[in-house]
Amino acid sequence: MNRFLIWAVVITIVLRNTADGFITFSLNSNKLWSNPKSQAINLFNASQEGKSILEQMKTYDGAECDRVCNATETPRICYFSWVAENYAAMGSACKDCRWGNHTDCSHPQCITADGMERPVVSLNRQMPGPAVIVCRNDIIVIDLLNHMEGSSTTIHWHGMHQTQTPWMDGVPMVTQCPIPAGNTFRYVFNASEHGTQFYHSHAGHQKANGHFGLLVVRHPTDLNMNLYDYDLSEHHIIIADWTLDMAEKFVPGLQSHTIQMDSILINGRGRHFDEEEQELQQSPLTVYRVEQWKRYRFRMISSGSQFCPFQLQIEAHRMQIISTDGGAVQPVTVDTVISTSGERYDFVLHADQKPGDYWVRVRAVGFCNIQRKEEFAVLSYRSSSEISDEELAFPVQVPPTWDEPFPDGMTLNHPNSTCYQPGDQFVCASDLEAHEVQRDDALIDAVPDKKFYVAFNTFTADTSLLFSNDGYVRYMTVALTLNNIGITNNISMVYPSFPPLTQPELLPTMENAFCNVSSRPAQCPMERACFCVHRLKVDLNDIVEMSLIDDAEVIRELYHPFHLHGHRFIVTGMGQLPTRIKHSSEKLRWIKDEELKPVVRRTRGMPDGHNPPYKDTVSIPSRGYTKIRFRADNPGFWLVHCHFEWHLGIGMSFILQVGEIDQMIKTPPGFPTCGHYKPEVESIFS
Repeated sequence: MNRFLIWAVVITIVLRNTADGFITFSLNSNKLWSNPKSQAINLFNASQEGKSILEQMKTYDGAECDRVCNATETPRICYFSWVAENYAAMGSACKDCRWGNHTDCSHPQCITADGMERPVVSLNRQMPGPAVIVCRNDIIVIDLLNHMEGSSTTIHWHGMHQTQTPWMDGVPMVTQCPIPAGNTFRYVFNASEHGTQFYHSHAGHQKANGHFGLLVVRHPTDLNMNLYDYDLSEHHIIIADWTLDMAEKFVPGLQSHTIQMDSILINGRGRHFDEEEQELQQSPLTVYRVEQWKRYRFRMISSGSQFCPFQLQIEAHRMQIISTDGGAVQPVTVDTVISTSGERYDFVLHADQKPGDYWVRVRAVGFCNIQRKEEFAVLSYRSSSEISDEELAFPVQVPPTWDEPFPDGMTLNHPNSTCYQPGDQFVCASDLEAHEVQRDDALIDAVPDKKFYVAFNTFTADTSLLFSNDGYVRYMTVALTLNNIGITNNISMVYPSFPPLTQPELLPTMENAFCNVSSRPAQCPMERACFCVHRLKVDLNDIVEMSLIDDAEVIRELYHPFHLHGHRFIVTGMGQLPTRIKHSSEKLRWIKDEELKPVVRRTRGMPDGHNPPYKDTVSIPSRGYTKIRFRADNPGFWLVHCHFEWHLGIGMSFILQVGEIDQMIKTPPGFPTCGHYKPEVESIFS
């Protein structure tokens, strides 16, 4: 790899931004930053013996960037080379793993998944993909070669705001063109958002097929670091649901086979249970090692694609929560953590039990309770000299059954809990107290510059809409003739034919294609679903309040997680709507009426003086609402969407435009473009 070329790309991006006037000030004092949004570039502008820090940075193999972080160390350029390809779980690389040869299961290119053979989308023939573990303000450089014939791809860096590199957010037809087969795209961005993040494809349904992985940005002076002795790279828990078939089978889907999860994976490992044969696959489980009386930081990522929250418990151990979605919180000890797709929770585990092996238990709950799906990993106090990883991965002891639950105890993030109720057994994510040096304290009590009410739902479309000559509508068959479409404010998202962020010169050609609840195309009457590019627009630095409303008619155990790209927010309200309210207009009126009632703070029910944590993904109670607030200080086009893979695929999303085009950072020279090709016929033969 030509390391000079990597350095040249990085310095081009950073210095371009300086030349274009996006850097407002440089620093010569010992204080490296005061504005979180300027941290990364200001760090590069800071001089040291006549050289910028960027000029002093050296390129390292990505694995070498996994280190103990030092506040005085010069950041590194961390280079990774990845290949995305169509591959197989329990394929030829696994040899006789499936038939009981445990050694074959350990081949570095063997993806065991749940023990069943199945096509996957892999990165470097791994699932999850290679871990990215760096220190804050390192530069991450990833060359992604798309080796999937006939398929395009991208990677979204979930939790990274891409403040100076918005075109690296990885959303096809919003922030970049999809990466065609046979092409390499270089992702380059600053690791400015510390904490537990992750990455995944944002193209098609590749995430549900295995295209995801760990992204951790360590901070040298983490505010909770006194609570743990070790932050080990292997102590991460990536939870994913898994199907025996490729995800594409379910969108639009088959009448004869409705979608449901077949297994749960922990770090890409699990065991499929065949209900007909009553047979459990003998594939390896994930293993975590600890030493008695030590304290360990664990990082949990919910990488689910389907509709079900995950419940995490660790046998005989409690979890001391110290972070959510990368943001530090005051420690809270719980027994159970429930998470929805896209959320992350860090916790400290105290290894204070008798030496032995304990179960790490993950259940699919809520909508999936009826399926009785759960999976296990092994927490072992035994050293490698006593027992090998291979032996621990194939435990002799039998795990508890579904009907032998662990006690729930204190539960974090129960989807339908009531927030701000001291003394109960439930802790909402918004109950957690932010524990960060750099907080936007004015955000809570400020009068919002923009307020949006976003009602979302799925509806069963009539066949006359789906199968007509008026166009092609994305839908999903959930059962027999039930064909569902996703909507927000009665609009089903249609992506533009080019990324508006990177090809703004084409925006005049599609201005009429943008729509929202107050600006719908003439062919879209209010009583009918509309199919267009759903855009909400705010001014740069606006304080935005957004009410996300589950517009379902009845309460179900379905809790939609919504993810906001490019920003983080605070949760200022959450609850269920009164059952007497039936129609969308009544729900909206009730929420607005609640806002008018006198309260101590503008955020109803929140204790005075409380600072809720920063998040980028939040669950909405079934037939309820969640209020979020954020400062729109990152110009660009940012996707907001339900993090269920299938709901995103059928239109439950919209674009948030922050600022005007001339306030957005220009793309680097040579950035890929795409769009329609419809020349005049005469020009072809001229």
